[in-house]
Amino acid sequence: MLSISIENVSKLYHLGSINRGVLWHEMAAGLGLRPSRKEVAKSAREEFWALKDISFEIEEGETVGIIGANGAGKSTLLKILSRITSPTTGEVRINGRVGSLLEVGTGFNPEMTGRENVYLNGSIQGMKKPEIATKFDEIVSFAGVEKFIDTPVKRYSSGMYVRLAFSVAAFLQSEILIVDEVLSVGDQNFQNRCIQRLQDIIREGRTVLFVSHGAGLVRKICKRAICLKNGAVICDDEPMVALSFYQDSIHEQVSGGDSPGEGESENPKEEHQNEVFFAPGEQPGDETVRILSCRITDCEGNSVASLVSNSPFQFHMDFRILNTRFLLRPAAYVSDELANILFWTCDTNPEFRKRQMEPGCYRSTFVIPGDFLTPGVLTISAGLGEANETGISHALANDAIKLTVTDDLGPDSLRGGYKGPLPGFVRPRLVWQTNKIPDEAAGKAPQ
Repeated sequence: MLSISIENVSKLYHLGSINRGVLWHEMAAGLGLRPSRKEVAKSAREEFWALKDISFEIEEGETVGIIGANGAGKSTLLKILSRITSPTTGEVRINGRVGSLLEVGTGFNPEMTGRENVYLNGSIQGMKKPEIATKFDEIVSFAGVEKFIDTPVKRYSSGMYVRLAFSVAAFLQSEILIVDEVLSVGDQNFQNRCIQRLQDIIREGRTVLFVSHGAGLVRKICKRAICLKNGAVICDDEPMVALSFYQDSIHEQVSGGDSPGEGESENPKEEHQNEVFFAPGEQPGDETVRILSCRITDCEGNSVASLVSNSPFQFHMDFRILNTRFLLRPAAYVSDELANILFWTCDTNPEFRKRQMEPGCYRSTFVIPGDFLTPGVLTISAGLGEANETGISHALANDAIKLTVTDDLGPDSLRGGYKGPLPGFVRPRLVWQTNKIPDEAAGKAPQ
């Protein structure tokens, strides 16, 4: 049974201004009316097609990833599926109630209490009050806002806001759940709980559309992925295949080939923060040391935000020593998008255990070799700690840098032509030797 059917859907935006013509087109689309070819051509110079002739079907119980670079049309597609906006042309058929979490707190009324917003959002999704009541305690408990449920949400912290928003979307019994890159908000513990809840929803047989820039999350949660580029579907396949198309589009965007579209970020650092310069009042550290900046470059010194897994890269941290009270050494650790720490590293120079660094500015650099890391979005945290048995930290730039590692799919890659998923946190190219041996030597210790 089909949950969603998209047939030849396109979405037109008029750039620059909101006028009666734009509002008429939106109202007409909502009423099922379509503009004539003459009307469509009339203001071509002011138009932007966020989606172009999109078609696909999603079966009941499927978990599908929607991926694509900035400007691909993901946000527009999800707004159409969530009935926030209507397509300009084409047909959308949805079988079931849709619960969506497109932005933090979408649909919340800041003047209303958390309790009132839970019931309001449930009503918007087509649920009756008794249905919402049966899930109310679970929603509040998962969000951890029991003490504040009768407080207006405008007084909530951002963390409380996102926890309640996700809980409402995840626990109310909609047949279709749409989640748009919200797991990057909130603390790591809550993100892990969100992932666990999504997996529970999948096991319940509900249909899930999941948008993420994290390749690891798409591979972990989805059985299928649809890759968009410039408003069109360029791949609809199992995640590894679709992610290879996505990685290609990222390469093009980083090199300046594509421009962002309506509703998408124009700042690539929202996806790839490959360098950060800390303002004087925000430099991580204490009275002993302060971190000034962090950056990633290729081995020729060029700043990079994305690279292929067989390419080496360098991490640089600039810092200022303010006094010589402690023996300090630079260190860093690299994590994946699920917050798994892949490895920890430090400067092993024995001089750090013998004498303090003189006051002044320093730069620490390490190189991560090619053919070592698995594809995905990596996060690098770096700092300085005492070079003794305590290891006490004096400065930490937590999650300072993000880097997208794309898969090496070349003929000489480690994959050897295999396109399916591979396990592991790291993927080093190790030296192997394979030789023919006599039958009598089999099973015995090598000579």
